[in-house]
Amino acid sequence: MPPESLIDLSHPLTPQTTIYPGDPPFAMHSVCNIPTDGYTVHAVSLGTHTGTHVDAPFHFFAHGQKLHELSLSRFVGRALVIDVRHLVRARGCIRWRDVRESLERTRGTIASLGPRSEGKIDIVLFWTGWDGWWSERTYFDHPYFGRDVAEELVEMGVRLVGVDTLSPDETEREDAFVMHEVLLGRGCLICENLTNLGGLVSGGSGGEEVWVSLVPLSLHGADGAPVRAYGWTEKVR
Repeated sequence: MPPESLIDLSHPLTPQTTIYPGDPPFAMHSVCNIPTDGYTVHAVSLGTHTGTHVDAPFHFFAHGQKLHELSLSRFVGRALVIDVRHLVRARGCIRWRDVRESLERTRGTIASLGPRSEGKIDIVLFWTGWDGWWSERTYFDHPYFGRDVAEELVEMGVRLVGVDTLSPDETEREDAFVMHEVLLGRGCLICENLTNLGGLVSGGSGGEEVWVSLVPLSLHGADGAPVRAYGWTEKVR
């Protein structure tokens, strides 16, 4: 079970929430209030990819799995946080050779990644530090990942890739959805707009494992949904 001290990995949803270009904005307004109605109710409007959220294969593939067709276990498990902050530059591409070098600096190796059925880690979270630009125009100029990163991860058996950026692909570039197409096309889920990943790294020292819960809203037939993501560390048994 998660400990009492959990690390919040989600951005709060507010009118200032950064939205992917073309997606509907977030809005919330009061429809009932205590002085008039005796209770409070709000109406919320948002897209399926608002704030910290998960992408299902249906996001890019007409016959891909929809959110309700995915097991809850896909969103919870041990994770490997890969620190790539030293590689980050605005709209810079991070390649597999860079990730491989970063893994050598991380508690965990390439050998630790693979199918959960083999006792390995199948959730990878990339810590770029770009979440510090959240709600700023610069957030759109985030670093992105090359096709070789997606291909190597799915080949190893990784089943969920998370980033603390707007997208693992370059934003506002025509036909720039290589990571989405490769990952989702192979059944690997994507979690975007994570934050506070550094808290997991600093908390995962001294023989501890990193665990995360990235469970989305239960939206039937959806291509994705917002997540209240959180993580924690546990002593290795």
